[in-house]
Amino acid sequence: MSDYILETEQLGLRYGAFAALGSVDLKIRRGTIHTVIGPNGAGKTTLFHCLTGERRPSSGKIRFDGKDLTRQPAHKRVSSGMSRSFQITSLFQNLSVRENLRLAAQGRDGLGALAFWYSDTHRSKHLEKADEVLERIKLTHLANTDAGDLSHGQQRVLEVGMSLCSDPELLLLDEPTSGMGVDDIPVMTKLISELGKDHTVMLIEHNMKLVMSISDRITVMHQGNILIEGEPEEVRGDERVKKAYLGESGS
Repeated sequence: MSDYILETEQLGLRYGAFAALGSVDLKIRRGTIHTVIGPNGAGKTTLFHCLTGERRPSSGKIRFDGKDLTRQPAHKRVSSGMSRSFQITSLFQNLSVRENLRLAAQGRDGLGALAFWYSDTHRSKHLEKADEVLERIKLTHLANTDAGDLSHGQQRVLEVGMSLCSDPELLLLDEPTSGMGVDDIPVMTKLISELGKDHTVMLIEHNMKLVMSISDRITVMHQGNILIEGEPEEVRGDERVKKAYLGESGS
């Protein structure tokens, strides 16, 4: 078994003459928290789209757990052990927290999740997974609350929980603290740190305090390519990064 759960080789995505991704060589080590940073338009979300199957790359390869997934559709990547949360909240607002999680657990069944009738055994299994995740994300006390009635921070936590319902080996989080208030960010920081003990986590994030405190490794993107990759202190100390992304103080 390789030390790396995810690898890309010269991964590129072009729209005519415009290269959204240039030629990205990336390796994500198992059991780590790996963060991708960079300014808007750097190619971070495009990279995630290619990794999870929302976009088909124009060139290069993607290998997950040793298997070539470059042309594999998104739903098959989920069943392979990859799960993603999105930058914009995508919950069932009028359903309870527990029901959102149950439906996410049901989604693990692939096309079978669309069946009109589910046996009690299947439903019980999905509810067990929902309750397990509720406890893990510490929202059990809000299990019967409609998702639309949660605070924005709680909704973001629920979204991460829904991603966990597929039992992923690799969890991809797209700006998990986006729109969060300052009081909610420590909750998400702690949650991601805890998840990193049992999953490989790859995230896009703009909150540098969070990035520097929990990341094992950081990739900095610029204009569709990797500018630098390294451990947090190495990235923080790089003059190009300090000037372009972190500010001259490096804070």
